[in-house]
Amino acid sequence: MRRLLIITLMLCACSKEYDLHSHDDGAAGAAGGAAGTTGGGGSTAGASGGGAAGTTGAGGAAGATGAGGAATGAGGAAGTTGAGASGTGAGGRGGAAGTGGVAGTTGAAGTGGAVCAPVDVPVAGVKPDILVLLDASASMNRDLNDMACGTTSCGASSKWAQTTAAVNQVVATTDANVNWGLKYFADSGACGVSASVHVPIGPANAAAIANAIQGRTDAMGGVIGNSNTPTRAAEAAAAAYLATITDTSPKFILLATDGLPTCPASGGINGDDSIPAVGAVSDASAAGIATFVLGIGALSTGDTILSALADAGGRPRAASPSYYPVTSAGELTATLNQIVSIARVCRFPLTVPAGHSKDAIDVTGNGTVIPHDASHGNGWDYTDAAHTSIEIFGAPCDRVTDGTITRVSVTFRCPP
Repeated sequence: MRRLLIITLMLCACSKEYDLHSHDDGAAGAAGGAAGTTGGGGSTAGASGGGAAGTTGAGGAAGATGAGGAATGAGGAAGTTGAGASGTGAGGRGGAAGTGGVAGTTGAAGTGGAVCAPVDVPVAGVKPDILVLLDASASMNRDLNDMACGTTSCGASSKWAQTTAAVNQVVATTDANVNWGLKYFADSGACGVSASVHVPIGPANAAAIANAIQGRTDAMGGVIGNSNTPTRAAEAAAAAYLATITDTSPKFILLATDGLPTCPASGGINGDDSIPAVGAVSDASAAGIATFVLGIGALSTGDTILSALADAGGRPRAASPSYYPVTSAGELTATLNQIVSIARVCRFPLTVPAGHSKDAIDVTGNGTVIPHDASHGNGWDYTDAAHTSIEIFGAPCDRVTDGTITRVSVTFRCPP
C-alpha cells in the first residue's frame, strides 16, 4: 500500500507538468515533453536477509506535443537505488518523443498607403490693374511751371509732353508686372466723359497706350483739344469700368491732373466741382478701388483739393502734401515708379497639388523661410478664410517689390 501511494503522487505531478506546457499561441512549437519522473525505490526485505531487489521505477510520462515547431520529449529519469540489500531500481523508460507542431502560417502583408511628400511650388505674384486717368485739359499745354508759351502749346516742354513721356517709359519697363489701362479726360467737348476707356486693362499694353497717347498729341507735342477738367465724372467712369474687371488683381486709378476739378453736374464748364470730385474718389475707395493722385507742375491753385482727393483715395503720400507733386521730367518718372512699387501688392494665389493641403504650407523667398504673421507686420498670411491666396507684408514684401527676392515658393505639406 505504501508503494502504490508514492507512485500515484508522482503521476499526478507529471500530469500537472503536462498541462502547464501544452499551450502555445502559434509562434514556434513548444519545448519537448517534460522529463519522466524518477521511479520509486524498491522496498527492503526481512530484517535478516538481504534487501529485495528494488522495483522497477515507473516510466516517465510522455512528452507533450508542441503546438508550434517540433518538440522532443525528454528522457525518463533513471530509477533510484532500492533501499534494501543489493537490489537496484530499474531505470525508468524514456518519455515518448513529442510530435512536431504545425508551423504557424505567415500573416498576409498589409497593403501600402499612398506616399505623400511635401511639394515645393514657385508662385507668381498677382499683377495690379492700374488705370491711368490722364488730364487732357487745355492747361496741360503749359510748361511744368504752369507758364503759357505764347498763344500756342509749349510743345515738347509742355506738361502733356513731359507727363506722357514718363507714362510711356514707366509702362514699358513695368509691362510684365502690371496690367495697364488708359483713359484721358475730357474725351468729348469741354466736359464730356464717356463710359469707355481708351486702352482696356490688360497685359503687355505698352504699345497700345503709346499709340492712344499719340492719337491725342499734336505735331508740336502738346495735347489736342481745349477741354476743361471734369474730374468727378472721369473718376466715376473709371471706377465703374474697373468694377467690371473680374480678375483677382487689386485695382487702382492713377489720377494725373494739374489743377482744380471743373464741370459741375449743375452745369457750366468752368464752375468748381471740387467737393463732388472728392466724393467720387471716396466712393471708388469704398468699392475697393484706391486712387493715387499725381499733381503735375507748379500748381497755382488746387493744392488743398488735390490733397483732399489723395486722402479720399486711400493711398496718400506719407508726407505733406498728401498727393504726389512733380515739377520735372525726372520727378515724373521716379514718382510713377514709386506708385507702381506701392501698387504691386505681394499677393500670391495658391494652386494646391493633388493629395496635399493648402492649410499646411511653408513660404520661402529665395529659399529663406518667411514666417507666418497673422498681424500682417512682417511675414505672410492667408488673404481669406478659404485660403485661396497668401499675401506677404512688411520687409519681405519690400524685398519682393524692389526685386531683391526674385522667387517666392510655397511648400505644400501632407494633410495632417
